[in-house]
Amino acid sequence: MNNTKTHTQVNSEEKSVSIIHLVLDSGERLPCLVDTQTWLPLRLVTRWAVRYRRYRVQANTLISNLRMVGQIYTWAWEIAALDLDDYLTSGQLFNTRQIEFLATCLREASQRRSASVISPTTYNARLAVAEDFLTWALYPENRGGKSHLSLSQLNDERTHLRNLLRSLRISGRSAQRIQPLTDEEIDSIRKAIEPRQTSAGNWAFPPDGFSPQTALRNWLMFETALELGLRRGELLKLRLDSLPRGSETGITIRRLPDDPRDSRALEPAVKTSERCLPASRHLLRLMRVYVTQPPPLGRLTLPTPYLFVTRSGDPVSSATANDIIQAIGKRSGVESLSWHRLRHTWAEKMAELLHEEPNGYDQLMYLGGWTNPESPRRYIQNVIARQAMATMRAYQSAIYTNEDRAKFQEGA
Repeated sequence: MNNTKTHTQVNSEEKSVSIIHLVLDSGERLPCLVDTQTWLPLRLVTRWAVRYRRYRVQANTLISNLRMVGQIYTWAWEIAALDLDDYLTSGQLFNTRQIEFLATCLREASQRRSASVISPTTYNARLAVAEDFLTWALYPENRGGKSHLSLSQLNDERTHLRNLLRSLRISGRSAQRIQPLTDEEIDSIRKAIEPRQTSAGNWAFPPDGFSPQTALRNWLMFETALELGLRRGELLKLRLDSLPRGSETGITIRRLPDDPRDSRALEPAVKTSERCLPASRHLLRLMRVYVTQPPPLGRLTLPTPYLFVTRSGDPVSSATANDIIQAIGKRSGVESLSWHRLRHTWAEKMAELLHEEPNGYDQLMYLGGWTNPESPRRYIQNVIARQAMATMRAYQSAIYTNEDRAKFQEGA
C-alpha cells in the first residue's frame, strides 16, 4: 500500500488536521483524515469514511467531505473545547444552540480561507455533509460506544437534527449560466494551437505555443473534449482500448473506478453512464497520429494503458489538465476557458440539433452520459427560450406597419 501526504491546515494553531491519500493494493484510492501532530487517523470520521461514505461518493468528493468534517473537529477543539470522538462515542448530543453556532463557524471558517464571501451553494453543501456525518454518528452500531437513548428516541433526534440543519441553509440566486464558446472563439483557439502543414507534408506547430512533446497531445485533448462533450474525468480516463479498432468509429467511455493500473494519487472520476460515442474521421486521424508517431510528436510507448500521458510517461493528472486548458485560453486570448465550458458548448449545440426530434431529449441524455434528467433538460430549455425570444421579436416587428415605423423615426 502506497500513500502520499497532502497537508490540509484547518485554521488552528494548536491542533489541526491533514488528509493523507492511501492507494490500496486493490487500486482503490482512500483519503484519510488524520491529526497533523501525531499522523494518527481521527477515529469516527475514519469509520464514517471507510464503512459508509466511500460507497456513496467518488474519491475526489470524499476528499472534499473530509475537509468539511475536519472543520467540525477544529470547531470542537477550538470553540466547544471538547474531543469530538470521545464526546460522540460516549453518547453525548449537541443541543440546538451548539448546532447553530457550529453552522456559523463553518461559514466563517470558509471565509477566512478566501477573500470572497462563501456562496450559498457551497455553504449549503457543507451543511449537508455535516448532517450526513452527525446523523450517522448518532447510532452506536455505526460509531461504536454507547447511547443513553432508545432506538425510537435516536430516530426522533435524527429527525430533529436533520430539520435543524436544513433550516439553517440559506437561499441564493441561481448560478450564472456558463456561456458557450462562439465560433470566433473556437477559431481563435485552433489558430493558436493547431499545426500548419509544411511543403514537405509535415506538421509545424506555432513556434510560440506548446513544447514539441506536448503540442499534439494538448491539441488532441481540446478537439476530443469539444467534439465528444467529455467531462474532464472522462477525457483523462480514456485508454488505448477505448479507441475503435478496424472499421469501428466509436470511442468507448468506461467507468474504471479504483483501477490498479492508474498510477495517479488522485484518480479522475467517470461519474455517470458508460457509452460509446461516434468520432469524426478528423478526430480519429489525430488519435492515430498521436498513438503511432514516435516522440516527441507522438505518445510515449509505455506500460500505462491511458491515452494522454505526460513527458515522463505518467497519465495526465487533473491538475495538469487544468493547467493545459488555462494555457490554451491564455495563448488564444479566450477568457474563462475550462473543460466544463467545452462540454457546455457541446451540449448547447447538440440541444439545438436534437430538441425537435421525437426522442431528442433521450438522445441528448445518452450522448452526454447523464443519469439526472434535469441536466439535459436545462439545455433543451435554453434552446426553447432562444426560440421564444426570436418569435417574440418577430411578433413585435409584425404589429407595426411601415407607416408606424416612419412616424417613430420622425419622432426620434
